[in-house]
Amino acid sequence: MKLVAKIFLVGLLLVCSTGFSQKDKMYRGLDEALAAHPDSVYRLDLSKQKLSEIPKELSSFKNLQELNLSKNKITSVDASFQFDDLRILDLTKNKFKVFPVQLTSITSLRNLFLGKNNIEVIPNEIGKMHDLIVLDMWYNPIDDLPEALTELRNLRSLDLSGLNFSKSFQKKWNEKLPWVKIEFEAACDCNK
Repeated sequence: MKLVAKIFLVGLLLVCSTGFSQKDKMYRGLDEALAAHPDSVYRLDLSKQKLSEIPKELSSFKNLQELNLSKNKITSVDASFQFDDLRILDLTKNKFKVFPVQLTSITSLRNLFLGKNNIEVIPNEIGKMHDLIVLDMWYNPIDDLPEALTELRNLRSLDLSGLNFSKSFQKKWNEKLPWVKIEFEAACDCNK
């Protein structure tokens, strides 16, 4: 009986140790992430931290794949903000007035959330983000879209909720991006 119990415990330990990967752990603060080995930090949530800039310490997390910086007061992205494996970046509800062009050099990005900022223009450099699947730009004062969006063949979702575009504008972009689900507000006669 003891042998059966030992085999069961060893099996249980194996299942538990393989069932939860370090990549699944979400660190919920900079202090918690800094206490871990930097190579083991894959997911980090720094939302609602009242940050006015992106912490320099993030550069030590070379394996970072998901970063949530939403609901802060960040206005810009430093040129040193480079991650080879970053897949998800959430900068929703910050204080950006300009699209952070530095992000277009992070070619690993799949999901980019920039909703509820004050961004007026999506730059043509967006066309370099060939692996981008989700681009979320809701409630930004954008009045036009760059042709470079047509280069994003992996793009599947473009959220432009809260922006008032005319029926003709919406029709034009639905035709230009037929592979993309575009979230528009109800069309207006606002000549956009």
